[in-house]
Amino acid sequence: MKRKKIIGSAVTVVSAFLLFLFIAPAAYGVFHVGNVLGIAICLYFIFRFGAAALYSSFRELFLRRKATKIIWTVINALLTAFAVYAVAVSGLMICFSLRAPDENSRSTAVVLGAQVKPWGPSTLLRQRIDAGEEYLKSHSGSVAVVTGGQGSDEIMSEAQCMYECMTADGIAPERIYREDKATNTEQNIRFSIKIIKENKLEPNIAVVTDSYHQFRARIIARKQGVRGDITSVNTENGFVGAVTYPAMFVREWLAVPAELLKPSSLPRS
Repeated sequence: MKRKKIIGSAVTVVSAFLLFLFIAPAAYGVFHVGNVLGIAICLYFIFRFGAAALYSSFRELFLRRKATKIIWTVINALLTAFAVYAVAVSGLMICFSLRAPDENSRSTAVVLGAQVKPWGPSTLLRQRIDAGEEYLKSHSGSVAVVTGGQGSDEIMSEAQCMYECMTADGIAPERIYREDKATNTEQNIRFSIKIIKENKLEPNIAVVTDSYHQFRARIIARKQGVRGDITSVNTENGFVGAVTYPAMFVREWLAVPAELLKPSSLPRS
């Protein structure tokens, strides 16, 4: 019984800490379905283990009648199925984020865009720029496609912002191809692949984005007809990136199946 209490207390403390991490990104303007789902999961574990007596009373209330017992059983089965799914997808996300290009790779870097602020690249975009530059500097035979259009609240296209930052940091302009029409990840990759084919660049690609994003980016690339090697160049998170990471990671649990259910944009042969 004492061991059970210790485990319950540990789960409650961890859940409370994660609850803070799912709420905190709102201070930086980041609040979406990943935050909401994360908050809901944390509240469930806090209720389940931090208020165990209340949870037991609630459970007994449901189990008294046949109809409510069925509802309880169905809810628990769905929660268990979702937990198994979340663990499986998380494992795949981590696995594919670790598929880094080797030191002799000539893969074309595809640097995915993010928001441009009035003063320049957002923290997220700056991290992707830095990761892209590091890849190009360590792989002198490679080039990059920087991809991202211009939103209504952006002073320039994301591609142009990345191009200007990279060239200012010493990357040769001829090594950077700009794709400035994309408005989402699917278009980022589809339009970049078109540029790669038109310019006869190396067909193997190294996707430059956040680690939680790599699995879905890979799914999109395969749906867009990429048959060569797809590797991952991950960003290094600063403070803001670390704070928003849990919510972004959880959001991918829903984004991955949504992407899998989307029909391919490739014309049927």
